[in-house]
Amino acid sequence: MKKRNNLDTAGFWLQPMAVLQGTAVALALLLLTSLGLALAVYFLPWQAAPNLLNLLAHLAVFAGAAWSGKKCLKKAWIHGIAVGLASFVLLGFLGSADIALLTWLWWQKLLRMLFVAMLGGMMGGLLKRG
Repeated sequence: MKKRNNLDTAGFWLQPMAVLQGTAVALALLLLTSLGLALAVYFLPWQAAPNLLNLLAHLAVFAGAAWSGKKCLKKAWIHGIAVGLASFVLLGFLGSADIALLTWLWWQKLLRMLFVAMLGGMMGGLLKRG
């Protein structure tokens, strides 16, 4: 086992628990914001715009990826991408039964979500202590 900068370079570098925790944080934040929006729409004469819902979904995935990046030992950006991919796939299956994988719009949304999640993972990696 080689050491470079006091880190083991051999072994599996992706930590599934960090990805799972980040995905759970993202989904929990999405659930809380959707409940809050549902209450606001029910009690107020207001409708949520699709752009607002899109922004809230991206912020939740960013926060989940940051959580994952903070919990992993190395390669926080890849952990963020894994959280973004897992969240996107889960939200896609929950939101629609037929997912058109070959449409350009689907791939564009996936790439945007992965980019936001990568930034979240890097931010979490920068915020970790030690």
